[in-house]
Amino acid sequence: LAELAAYGSSPYLRMLQKFPPELEQLGNKIRVHIVESPPLHLTEGNLIRSGVNPQLDEMRRTAEDDQQWIANLEVTERERTGIPNLKVGYNKTFGYYISISRSKADQVPDNYIRKQTLTNEERYITPDLKERETRILTVRDDLNRLEYEAFASLRIEVAEYAEQIRSISRAVAAIDVLCGLAEVAVQQGYCRPTIVEGREITIIDGRHPVVEQSLPTGFFVPNSAYLGQEDAPHLSLKRGEKMEEIERPDLIILTGPNASGKSCYLRQVGLIQLLAQTGSFVPVGSATLGICDRIFTRVGAVDDLATGQSTFMVEMNETANILNHATGKSLVLLDEIGRGTATFDGLSIAWAVAEYLAMEIGARTIFATHYHELNELASILPNVANYQVTVKELPDQIIFLHQVQPGGADRSYGIEAGRLAGLPASVIARAKQVMGQIEKHSKIAMGLRKGIGKERGISAVEEEGIGVEQLDIFGD
Repeated sequence: LAELAAYGSSPYLRMLQKFPPELEQLGNKIRVHIVESPPLHLTEGNLIRSGVNPQLDEMRRTAEDDQQWIANLEVTERERTGIPNLKVGYNKTFGYYISISRSKADQVPDNYIRKQTLTNEERYITPDLKERETRILTVRDDLNRLEYEAFASLRIEVAEYAEQIRSISRAVAAIDVLCGLAEVAVQQGYCRPTIVEGREITIIDGRHPVVEQSLPTGFFVPNSAYLGQEDAPHLSLKRGEKMEEIERPDLIILTGPNASGKSCYLRQVGLIQLLAQTGSFVPVGSATLGICDRIFTRVGAVDDLATGQSTFMVEMNETANILNHATGKSLVLLDEIGRGTATFDGLSIAWAVAEYLAMEIGARTIFATHYHELNELASILPNVANYQVTVKELPDQIIFLHQVQPGGADRSYGIEAGRLAGLPASVIARAKQVMGQIEKHSKIAMGLRKGIGKERGISAVEEEGIGVEQLDIFGD
């Protein structure tokens, strides 16, 4: 390692250049003394290699000779007594014994001493057998003690170099991580990000570092992300021969069908930012990233049975933590806030959370949701933009394109996702019928457009007196 470190300029490599020769000698000594696979408990023996300690080697030979004598005893006693089913056994209560069936008890030699009577057998010992047993157990204890003493002596010697070993270990661990990052960067075609002082997050053709490796080469669909309005509300980006003006909002409302890749996109942006701030290359075509003080995520749905918290309560606790601790320099990734309760309650919470993040905190946020009504925020707040994960509609199915594009989706295609999952055709047909009635009578979007955007706290239903009709989902 010291020779290889001479070619690098990393502080970790420079530390390895000073690798003390005493540590190398100590490492060789450990390899010579300690077996390849030490036991779980250090006092159980089989810890020190043969050929290291002459006393240990002599004791091992004695123990092996006695074990061999025990192994040969069964054969010799069968021949001597003429009892073909004679066996030599061992248990922790009686130690070694000779087992003979009760039907052959009249053939037992005079020097056998009965030790135990069972239903179908008699167990005996002999003076020679007990002598060997005592010697085996004594030698085993002495061996274990002597091996542990040799290990303890070696441990004391190692402890004298503890601080140097820790320093070298930290350097080697850091180099191991950096080598892993470098290897992945080369193999997967990662790019070096540009780190800037401001709040800009510009990711061109970003990829999820884990998901892309689980797919065949070229199957993962890359997507871009643009966040951080204060630095530059718009970005001029060349696509082909044209220059396009790309919005750079603080908050993105991300809509799209189930299973289209919204959660993957959220995680992808978070992982790219995290990798960049650790000093790694990132899976992008190019990236310009401002430093985040924190990355907050609220993705997935789990309960906490140990503390009696429902899925929705866990979600609210995590959301509260984000709202109480996020700053304008944070990156916030939210997935389906408000889905764990009634529709109106969930939509109200989702709207208020998104509005608070955009207006009060100004954190760079991607908010994935199936509440399409939240798309109205983009027409109310200047630092909010709508994006959608696109699909291609065919007469009898949809094709997920997994492309994130500007604009809000007006459908979630949840029923189509249910069909793909294998729901019965009758259930799918009924779901479409019910959805038609709900869409026909719902006044949610109208209320949002007419009221909330003008004066927060006064609903459009109260202001205009709009009633919501009873849904006739049981009619023809």
